[in-house]
Order: sequence, then C-alpha cells, then structure tokens
Amino acid sequence: MKAGKLAYGADMCLEKIKFKKAKILIIAEDTSQNTKDKISKACEENNIKLFEFGLKDEISYAIGKQNKTVIAILDNNFAKKIEKLIIELKGAIS
Repeated sequence: MKAGKLAYGADMCLEKIKFKKAKILIIAEDTSQNTKDKISKACEENNIKLFEFGLKDEISYAIGKQNKTVIAILDNNFAKKIEKLIIELKGAIS
C-alpha cells in the first residue's frame, strides 16, 4: 500500500484497468454479483488476470482499509509474487 503499488475499490480498479495500469486483480468471494460482473468483464476485455480470493474483511484488513472488495496490483514483480502465493494457497486449500 505505502509503496503505491495497489489500487482498491471497484471504481479505482476499473480506472486502472482502463488506463492499462493494473497487472492483476483480486476480488473477494463475498463481493456482490454486479461488481464481480463489471470487474470480470473489464479484466477479460483487457486481458488481465482476475483472482477470486478471500473475503471482504480479509482483503480490507490486509490493505488497512474498510469495506474493500477489489484490489488491483500495479507493479509487475509484485503481481507475479502475489499470483504465485494465491496459486500456492489455493492448492493447499483444495
């Protein structure tokens, strides 16, 4: 967060997708279907990976904010590391 490598909230993330700044997106499992559809469509149109991972409270806590359901990773190296961790965690959970 402090390094400016994240964007959060649906509107800000959609803006980052539009301007080709987002590398990957993470959306909470308990996000509204309407928000999931908007984010999913934008990611698909711009060829950006989208991960459904965690709950709203967990994502919010992780970035030090409240009621955030969507985060965009804006740095390539950071995005690769986060993606790797998510894949590892999902594999461990399955």
